Amino acid sequence: MKAQFTEQLAHLEKLIIEMGSMVETQVSSTIQALIDRNIPLAMAVMQNDHKVDELEMTIDEEVLSILALHQPVAVDLRDVIGISKINGDLERIGDHAQNIAESVKVIVENNQRITVDYIPKMSDIARSMLKDAIDSFIHKDVELAMSVCKRDDDIDDLNKYLFADILASMIKDPKVIPTSMEIIRISKNFERIADLCTNICEDVVFIRDAKSIKHSKEHQKLL
Repeated sequence: MKAQFTEQLAHLEKLIIEMGSMVETQVSSTIQALIDRNIPLAMAVMQNDHKVDELEMTIDEEVLSILALHQPVAVDLRDVIGISKINGDLERIGDHAQNIAESVKVIVENNQRITVDYIPKMSDIARSMLKDAIDSFIHKDVELAMSVCKRDDDIDDLNKYLFADILASMIKDPKVIPTSMEIIRISKNFERIADLCTNICEDVVFIRDAKSIKHSKEHQKLL
């Protein structure tokens, strides 16, 4: 039974890495659509979201199968539960990539332009956080995971600065409100992607070291 469990766990890890790669592609594509004002690429992101959802369900089924058949404990249970939580976070990141793609489509179709500098910076941070979060899981690299957590404040700050600037511009010129609302939506979705990357990294630490850092003083010092 132990050999069967090891085989199923290896398959589960392979699936979650595939999920990470798929979501990373979705995020990269939606950022590229934003940069290039590319509606077909934004549409492709929206159309591909169902693939992320389907893979999430496949992973959920595999998790339930392992729990029912093997009733793992200790480190084995941490692996399975951690992967299950990461699976949900990756699916939600995919949803946020889709939301950004929807806003890109609206902005381009209405011949609007993003005139704030914060969005490119936020997209760069979010993309790098996602890549490193996935890598930290693959390599069980706690140090890399903690470094991702440190970056979450950067994107939170940029979101606050953007909102203040956008609010001022809407008060000054109500005609920019439609575009501004889409920009705020894009910013908020990048912020949520960063939050979910932090969640993934917290789970990596839990899997590797059996430590919950979500509300710990150690985590708060980093953030």
